[in-house]
Parts: sequence; C-alpha cells; structure tokens
Amino acid sequence: MKNIKPFAIALTLILLFFLATGAAWLYSRVDSALPQLEGKATLFGLNATVNIERDEFGIATIKAENRNDAAMALGFVHSQERFFQMDLLRRNSAGELSSLFGEMALDYDKKIRVHRFRERARTIVNSLGNHELELLKAYTRGVNQGLERLGANPFEYLLLQQTPVLWQEEDTVLSVFSMYLDLQYSAGERELSLDIMRKALPADLFAFLTPKGSKWDAAIDGSQFSQSPMPANFPKTITSDGRTVSISKREPKFVGSNNWSVSGKLSTTGSAIVANDMHLGIRVPNTWYRASLIYSSNDKTVKITGATLPGTPNVVVGSNGSIAWGFTNSYGDWSDVIVLETNEDKSQYLTPDGFKNFTSHSQMIAIKDQESIEIQTQDTIWGPVIGENSDGKLLAYRWVAHDINAVNLAHVQLESATNVDQAFNIAAQSGIPAQNMMVADIHGDIGWTIMGPIPRKRGEIDELPKDWSTGEFGWDGYLTPDEYPNVKSPADGRLWTANSRIVGGEMYKKIGNGGYALGARGQQIKQRLFEKEQFSEKDLLAIALDTEAIYLKRWQKLVQEKVLTEQMLSQKPLWQEAKQYLTKDTLSANVESVGYRIVKNFKTEVKRRVFSQLDSYLTNYDANFSFKTVRNPLEVSLWKLVEMQPEGFLTQENTWLTLFNDALDTVLEDMTQDQPLAKATWGQENAAAINHPLSSAIPIFGKYLNMPAEPLAGDGFMPRVDGGGFGASERMIVSPGHEESGIFHMPTSQAGHPWSPYFGKGHNDWVNGNPSPFLPGKTKYKLTLLSY
Repeated sequence: MKNIKPFAIALTLILLFFLATGAAWLYSRVDSALPQLEGKATLFGLNATVNIERDEFGIATIKAENRNDAAMALGFVHSQERFFQMDLLRRNSAGELSSLFGEMALDYDKKIRVHRFRERARTIVNSLGNHELELLKAYTRGVNQGLERLGANPFEYLLLQQTPVLWQEEDTVLSVFSMYLDLQYSAGERELSLDIMRKALPADLFAFLTPKGSKWDAAIDGSQFSQSPMPANFPKTITSDGRTVSISKREPKFVGSNNWSVSGKLSTTGSAIVANDMHLGIRVPNTWYRASLIYSSNDKTVKITGATLPGTPNVVVGSNGSIAWGFTNSYGDWSDVIVLETNEDKSQYLTPDGFKNFTSHSQMIAIKDQESIEIQTQDTIWGPVIGENSDGKLLAYRWVAHDINAVNLAHVQLESATNVDQAFNIAAQSGIPAQNMMVADIHGDIGWTIMGPIPRKRGEIDELPKDWSTGEFGWDGYLTPDEYPNVKSPADGRLWTANSRIVGGEMYKKIGNGGYALGARGQQIKQRLFEKEQFSEKDLLAIALDTEAIYLKRWQKLVQEKVLTEQMLSQKPLWQEAKQYLTKDTLSANVESVGYRIVKNFKTEVKRRVFSQLDSYLTNYDANFSFKTVRNPLEVSLWKLVEMQPEGFLTQENTWLTLFNDALDTVLEDMTQDQPLAKATWGQENAAAINHPLSSAIPIFGKYLNMPAEPLAGDGFMPRVDGGGFGASERMIVSPGHEESGIFHMPTSQAGHPWSPYFGKGHNDWVNGNPSPFLPGKTKYKLTLLSY
C-alpha cells in the first residue's frame, strides 16, 4: 500500500505535466495565428514600400505607391485576418466543402458541381485583360504571403485537423460566384414553383396568388401594376385537403438590402448623400472587411474608403471623395429554366438545329477521411441539366453566372470615377451578381442603375419554364452600356430601392421579375424621405433605424376590431391582458414591445393556416414546389382573403373568425410558455444569433467566438431589418467630399481571431444605432511592408 501511493502521485504528476504541455502547445498555436499588426515584413513582388495602419477598431488604411501594391497589401491583411472565411467562399462555389467537413457536405457539393464553377473561374481568369490580371496576381501573392507569415495556421484548421491550401487567381472568381449563389437562384427554384402552381391550379386562382403589383408598390418612376381579382370559386380538391402542413411558423428571411439617396439641393453638405445597408446572413467574422486604400494613379492620389470582400481586391461599397455608392440585390430575371425535348432514351435533346448529344463531364469530389467519389454531370448548348419536372422531362438552366462576363474586375474603376455618369458606364461593364447601384456625387447628382450583366432575351420568356428547341426563345448576348436602365437626379431629389420592383415600362422589360420583395420597406423609406426637405447623415441614419410597423398596422386593427370582441374577452383572461399591448397608437418592432410580437406572430400564424392546405396540395403535386420562393406575392393575396373572407376557401369545418381566434390563441400560448405575457417581448424572440460557423463544435469555449445574444430591434417589413443571424451586414451613410461626417456600422468586428485586440469592437454601435465614423480613426498599429 505504501508503494502504491508514491506511484499514484508520480502518475498524477506525469499526467498533469502532459496536460500542461498540451495546453501550452495549444495556446501557442492559437496565439501564433494572430495577424501581424506592427513592425516590418518583406514581401516578394512589391514595387515599393507599403504602410498598413490600423485604428483601435482594426480598420486598415493601406498607403501604397500604386494600385497593384495596394492590392497585394489588401490580400496580405485579408488572409491574415480572414483566410478561413475566404476558404469557405471558394469551396462553397467550387463544390469542395466535403474535403474540409467530410460526408456531411457531400450532397451540397454534388448539387453545386453541376455548375462547374472552378472550371468557369479558370476560363474567366484566362480571359482577363493585362491590367485586371496583374491586379489579381498581385492580390493573390499578398494572400499567400500573408498566410505564410502567420506563426501558425488559422485556428479553425487546428480544430478541423486540416491544412489550408494556398490561394489561386481563380479563387477570387470563385468568391464572387459564392455571392451569385447567395443572391440568386442556382437551380430555377422560383420558376419551377410558379410552373407547378400554373399546372395545378385554375388560371384565375394562379393569377390571384401571383399578383404583379399591389398598393405597396414604391417604384421610383411611380409606375403601378394591378392586382388580379379574386376568383369566384375555389377548387375543393385544394381547400379541403388534410395533408401535413409544411409552412414555418417563422417568417423566412429575405436576402436583400435597402439604399436611398438625396441630391445636393436637399443635403446639409451640399454634396449628394447615399445610405446603404446590405441584408445578409450574419456570422463571425462579418462578410465585409473595412479598409481605406490610398495610392497613386495617373499622377493623382486616389483615396477610397469602404467595405471590401475578403477574397477580392476591390472596395465593394464606399466613397472616393467624388462619388459614393451602395448596393441592394436586384431581383430581376437573371436566369431561365428550359424544358428539354429529348429522344426516347434521353441521350439527345432537341435544338433549333436538330437533336444534339449531351456534353458529359466527370468530376471527382474529395471527401475528408474517405475515398474520393466520381460524379457525372451533363450540359446543353444553353446550360447544365439540373433535374427533371413531374412530367419526366429533363430541365436545363440558362444563368448569367455561367457566362464569361459573369465576373470581372471592372468594378475597380469606380475608385477613380468622378461623377454619376461615369459610375453608370462602369456599372454596365462590371461582372458581379446584378445589383441596384445607388450612386451620389460631389456635384450633388444622384443616380440608380443596374450593376452587373443584363441578358438580352428573345421571345416572351416571362417567369415560367419554356421549350427553347424551336428558336422562338433564347438569349442574344447582353445589353450594351447605352441600353442599360438608369434614373439620374429626379426633380424631387430623392431615390430609393429595397429589393422590390424599381421601375416600370421599357426599363422593367429589360430587367424582368425574378421574385421581387413586397414594396412595404421601399414605400416606408420613400415616405420618410418626403417628410423632410433637408437631410444630414444622421437624418438618413434615423431612416435606416426606423422600426415602425406601418405594414402591420392593418393587422393590428384586424385583431382589435374583429378578434378581441367583448364576448371573447369575457371568456379569455389572457386576451384581456393582451389587449392592453394592442391598443397603442404606434406599433414598432422595438425590443421591449409585447404588442408588436403579438401582431407579427398573429399575421404569420394566419398566413400559415390560410395557405397550409395549398402548400400541402402543391408539394404533393410536385416535390419541386417551394413555398418560400413564391411567398412574397402571397402577402398581397393573403390580405385580400382576410379582408374579403370568401366562402369556400377554407375547409367546411372552419370559418374565418374561428381561424383568427385559433391563431391568436396559438400565438399567446407560445408566448406565455413558462413566463408571463409581460416578459414575452419582441427582443426576447428577436435575439441576436451571430455565431462563428465552428463555435458549436467547441465545448465550453465555443461561445466566446460569438457575438452576445442580446435582443435586437427591427424586422422584415420595415427599414431596419435585423433578426437573429440575419440583417444589416453593414450600414453606410456618406456624402462624397464629406467623409469625415459619414457613418459606418458592422455587426461584428474586423477580426476573425477571438484573441485579437479589436475582436467584437463596433458591434455595440451596430446594435444601438450609434453613429460610428465612416473613416478610420487615429493610428494605433502600424505595419510596414518592404519590397525585396
């Protein structure tokens, strides 16, 4: 016994030694992955010395002799701060996530591989002009040297037990392809759903459920599209179906953005002002990386400040002192589903020139800890085969993202543009996912146009799949710059967009409809812009933070007048308590509001109950149907049904009043689970969920990678769009020539490393709406890059 005790002590000490050694090694590896902020570093390929200055928030100011050196330095800081984020972007569009995450990503990779984006990216790189190619090469050299200069691989690779792969020029193109996947449909989901509705429903019901316009339209040219009339009868096969409900109790988030501008005659600066907030899924680190580039070009000094996308060498949105610009996603029609006519064994498909063989492609997918697998994809003259419809016909996909002009670096030219007209011309030559570009210049002019390729379509292709084999339908290249839709400096001095339809007439015909948002957000922004005759940057920030629920006021009135009757209130004490929160004049998505949460969830629950049987019927009719892709026009039809309460739409066992009552009961029961109604605020439901993609895989310490889960104001039908892990990925308000009074917010910080001295900085200003500066502040860290 006496001999065992010393042995146990010795064993314990040895174990503690190994644990301490392991912990020290782990600490050193994580600590060594921090970016270099100060001192000197020598880079191969630099033409001259470059200084990188960071303020206390980590915002980088890069001072270089020329644009290529600035690109190399930007690549250096991107990779040191954000390489794992960049890696996910390129793997996402290349269909190569399985090599990092294993079999769990395999189905996604198979789906993406039909687009052959890596092959297309190589083709695009080989087609770039010398200037763009040299810029891309400089950026790539900077990325790889930044990665190599880290003392250890980024900490995410330590967790995944992987080694990062060096950056290639084509990976920058793949990063932009990832934005295509995020912002546009990659497999014709909306067109397929509309086609299923067209086939499965009577024509008048299909038209009613897919209206072209509504009272919420807020086009900048004042155009209005009418809503289809309500059908006289509703088919019993649809309205009495009892199958499973698949519509979510939570409103799905709408990828998009807001932007607006006021001309110099309305601004306090004398220059025009642009405001922009891009709504995306938010995580740690943020999509964007703030930077200011200062370099010489044609004997002039260029200073461009704004947000960059790690993986690319340009400033995405920002100001150069002469112009400022921002983006919202354009939901124009940038793709088409083609129904193929094939021979009997589907080995050939019909074209205007007769039957042709499919082009087959073999691709290998590497899978972590497993053998690679080989898959086969097929192409047509129009695009890849993406599946088949319920009739057994193969489908092909024509998409802007598949063409050589989908991605280029023309965007960089905005850094030297001096007025709205020059910006318009650059926008029409740029290869990015089509955006509503809002631009303001120092002369006081403002403008809107589409930035990105616009196809020239042949025939009335509209929004439904078509057979292109006769030659009646097709794409005939792309619009030239002088054909692009644009609006410059309207007489009232105001412009706005919010993912809804922007224009009508001939301009609308060129853009088409790819699934616009309801116009409620845009209309509210328009209303705020016409409430004043002069605006400062802080005035425009107030619009960005507007949480009044104008769209939901009619739903509040419905509950007050039709549901909370004296009879029902006498029977339901909880309803009596709810009434006090529903009688306030102003309904806003504030964090402390109980009333907003009741009204919003009541509207959502009514929508779920009204359309659940329709959704079930269509899903069973064809599994390709997706309620999410067609939900926006259904908001218009929903209110018409609620307002008119037609007989025959609901099941015989139900009435409209019963539906409303049951919906309110469900909402209040959900809100009061384990708590009183008074504590069931909107902020409780709308708590931030801004997380690192790997945080859930790290026990105990993973939570320290995330932003705080605090309550957020805002929602989807108002200018301030914030909710959970979705919302304003940036807020920017700037007047060119007056950048010192500009405003910029990001939901997370510059840092990708949790031990960075500025990790999380700036987040509180984003949450609370504090007007944090657009320009970088006083230098706190300075790194000098030297040439060989």
